[in-house]
Formats: sequence, structure tokens, C-alpha cells
Amino acid sequence: MYRWKKIIQTWLVLHKKQLLISLGVFLVLVIIGQIAYPGSRLLPFAQVDNIAVGGWQKKDVATELDKRYAATPVDIYFGETETAYRSPKPVDIKLQVNNQNRIEAISYPWYLRLLPGSLLWANLITKPSQDPQYTYNASAVKNYVDRELGSSCSVQPKNASFKASGNKLEVVKSHDGGMCEVFTVIARLSSVKPKITDTNNKVTIPVKVIKPAITNETASNLVKQLTAKLGSGVTITAGSATRTIAATDVFSWLDASEQDGTLTYAFNSSRAGVYLNQQIAPSVTVKPGVSKVTTYDFVETARQDGQSGQTLDIIGTLAQLKEYIDSKRTSVSAVTKSVAPTVEYTRSYSATDTGMSALLKNYAESHPGTFGISLVELSGKHRRASYQDDKSFTTASTYKLFVAYSALKRVEEGSWQWSDQIQGGRNLEKCFDDMIVRSDNACAEAMLQKISYKSITSEIQALGLKNTTFLKGDTPLTTAGDLSLFNAMLQSGQILTQQASRDRLLDAMKRNIYRQGIPAGTSSQVADKVGFLDGLLHDVAIVYSPSGPYVLTIMSDGSSWATIADLTRQIESLQNQ
Repeated sequence: MYRWKKIIQTWLVLHKKQLLISLGVFLVLVIIGQIAYPGSRLLPFAQVDNIAVGGWQKKDVATELDKRYAATPVDIYFGETETAYRSPKPVDIKLQVNNQNRIEAISYPWYLRLLPGSLLWANLITKPSQDPQYTYNASAVKNYVDRELGSSCSVQPKNASFKASGNKLEVVKSHDGGMCEVFTVIARLSSVKPKITDTNNKVTIPVKVIKPAITNETASNLVKQLTAKLGSGVTITAGSATRTIAATDVFSWLDASEQDGTLTYAFNSSRAGVYLNQQIAPSVTVKPGVSKVTTYDFVETARQDGQSGQTLDIIGTLAQLKEYIDSKRTSVSAVTKSVAPTVEYTRSYSATDTGMSALLKNYAESHPGTFGISLVELSGKHRRASYQDDKSFTTASTYKLFVAYSALKRVEEGSWQWSDQIQGGRNLEKCFDDMIVRSDNACAEAMLQKISYKSITSEIQALGLKNTTFLKGDTPLTTAGDLSLFNAMLQSGQILTQQASRDRLLDAMKRNIYRQGIPAGTSSQVADKVGFLDGLLHDVAIVYSPSGPYVLTIMSDGSSWATIADLTRQIESLQNQ
């Protein structure tokens, strides 16, 4: 060890001059570096308002601080309240906070630059010496006060209440309200100087105090009463069984309510129902029987009534529980109510207009969704049947039939040509086909714009489709009856003057690619146009059955293509009787 010490001492003596020169050169270089450090940047390790900004450009520091100041809320308190009434940010009242000057004023003076190593520690003594600049907008402050407090500048008191918390009830404390002077609020907000270093930027507004009607003491007394009554749980008799409901469960069902300035409580039947249906209802439930009913068309021909059942009456049971808590009864029993027997129908229909209408009505009412249905036979027995065929629906894409009619009408008149450009490089001939076969939206919308909503409505209503319009609301409207009338006139040659026009539209409808509805319910050829939008499913069809063509329109909201296909099968089965 001694030997190494001597070696080091000897080396230092021999190289002392070189070491001093090296140290001197190093210190000179450090000072040169400090002198050259740009004045536009803050020093390394610098902090401003507790934000680390070492080495940042001053303009970037000012921008960042301005942004943070703009987002720093100012809590407005009224009187001695413990809760802030509002917490606007400077940006909400157009208070501009500018940090540019205070940041520009931070300097790295020349005399510190000459001290070796000051670059690393000078930030401790070169901090901002001034506050940000605050620029107020009196008009914006007044608008904010008017909007949040109104011209009366009043804050309503908050009554005390209670709530379930964990396994107990606890008081929700009240707070005072009050009347204040608008100009005082404006003056205080127009002089506030929020700091991002403060955890509580607070403005207190003097008020004439308005005490709450329900005090903390009142709420506390009610909590004590409820806790004392429910502390050991509640025993409820359900049929031949009894069950004790824990106080914590009952607490969770309670909602505080006010009646004529008095704090009371009520049961939330939804929350209570979850427990009661699971734990109490099985003990009192009696499954209802089945009533068997036979109908023919719209007439009931036979009935065998089943036995009524029984289920838990949640509202009645909770009413008993409240009477128990209020000491108006000494025990609680599960209250029951009667449940009607389920009804099982055996239906049959005559192959008449009446029978078919009965089929449509019964089918629609026994399946999910809302329906409008229209059936018209164009030959043979010429039967007609309907269910809500005058009910208005959004057309979805069935409106494209009306666009097709108006387009063909213009071609026949000579004002439109099949070679006319319509949309995206497609001419009228291509767009017409895509609109009907593929239900192309862009082509339909382009043609509709050329025709105009007013013109197409006028032309359709001139055909007798009085319930169809493009002029009410945001979407076109129609009915099953109007759509069936349109298809019936199309098939029978009552609209358009040229057979070629009718054939073009019918041919496109026969090639429609969406075949899950009416076409899926029949083996016959179908010319149809579907519409689907959100929950809407519509199918407007001409069915070429062996006994002759018929028109069927099924409009629905909340149904399915499978249901539409099944109804088609049932209609054809009755037609063929």
C-alpha cells in the first residue's frame, strides 16, 4: 500500500505542470461553453412553476405555461360552503394569462457565465421574478355570471339527505344557499389571479345565507331510525317459508325523497326486485295453466279456460315492508297477485278476403315487430286482404320504385335519354339497372336530386298514392297499401304509356339480388324491391303464382326476413285451399 502511495505522489510531482495546464484548459473550455450558451434557452434542470423545462426554448416554455394556466380551474364558493358551486377555467371567462415577459426576463448573466460550472446550478438563482400578466374580459365574465347564476344571483340551498354506503346508511350533508350581488361576483372574477402552483385557486362570494329546509340533524335522525329498525334484518313470511333479509340488502333498496319539505324514504322497486325475485318469489309462485282457444277467421268458436297462477307482488310486498319500518305493522308477508293463464290458439281461416285478413292480423300480432301488410290478387278470385296497410313507414330503399317510375316517365317524354350521365361515370341505363337490381344508393340519390322531392311527390300522388311523400321530415314515407297499389298498376299496365318501360322495370325487379324475404317463401317467380334500414325490413313484390299473379307488400320494423318468408308461405297455403 505504501509503495503505491509513493508511486502516485511521484507521478503527481513529475506531471504537476501538465495537470495544471489541462485543468486550466478544461476550465477555459467550460467558461467558453457557458458564454456561448444561447440566451433563448432556459438553463439545464430549470423549473418554472414546478414544471421541468430545462433546456427548453423560452417561447416554448411561455406557450406551455399559457396553456396550463388557461386550463387551471378557479373554484367559486358562496359564503361558508364547503363545496365549490362552479369551477370555471380562465378560458371560460376569457381571462388571458401571458407568461411571455416573465420567461423572457429570466437571464443567465455574464458574471455567472464566468464562474466554472454555473451552467449546472445557476438555475437555482435565475428564477422568474414576476407573476404572469393577466388580461380580463369584463363582458365575458358578465356573460358567464348571467349564464350560471342568472340575474338574481341566487344559489339554492341543498337539503341534507342520506345514501347507502357499504353496509350502512350515511348522511349526505346539506349546504347553505344564498343571495349575492351580481356586480360583486363580476368584480371578484375580474380580479382573480390563478396560479398553477396553487392547489386551491379560490374565489369566495359574500352572500345573504339561505338555510336548507332539511338539516344534517334531521337526516341523521332518520338514518338512526332506519338503522335501529333494520339493524338485525327483516323477517318475511313467504307461503310456508320464512326468510330474514339482511339490513345491508334493505339499505341498498332505499332512496331518499322529499315530501313537502320533509325528508323521507322510498323503495327502489327495480333494485329490490332483483333480490325479491330471486329469494322470495320462488316460495309463492304458482305456474298458470293454459287456456285453449279455437278461432275461425276473426271469430272465437271454442274456449277451455286454464287455471290462474300466482306470482310475487313486489310493490305490495315493499308497501308492507315500509309499514313495518314505520311501526304500522309488526310483521311482513310476501304479497301475491294473480297471473292469467297463458293462451294457446288453434286458428283456422276461410279462403276469403276475411279469412286472409284474419291470417295477416293474427300473424302480425303474434310475432315480434310492427307490421303493415297488403295483399291484392290480380286475377282468379281477386281477393284482397290487409293489416295496417295505411300505417306510415319510412320507405327505406323501396322509394327507388318511385324514382324508377319518374325516370321512365321522363324517358317516355323525351326529356331524359338512356345515355345521360348520372353518377360516377354511369349513364342512366346503367344507373337505373343498378338502382333496382343491386339497390344502389348513389344512383338513386343522383336521380332523385334531378327530379326533386316536390316533383316526385306530386307524380306519385297523382297515381293515387296519397299516403306517400318525400316532403315530410328527413325521410320519404309510404304505406303497404300505396306500394301494393303501385305494383298492381305496374303489372296491369295502368301506369307508363309504353310496354317497354314497364318491362324494363319488371325485368330489373325480377333480377333483384336480395331474395331472403317474399321470394324465399314461394316457389313462384317474384319481381320485387326490398328496403332495409336499421330495424326496418320491407319487401314489395309481384308474385307470379300458377293461379295468377298477386301483389304482396310486407313492411316491418323489428322483424326478420325469415318471418317475412314464413308469412308468405302461410298466405300461399291459404290461397291454395
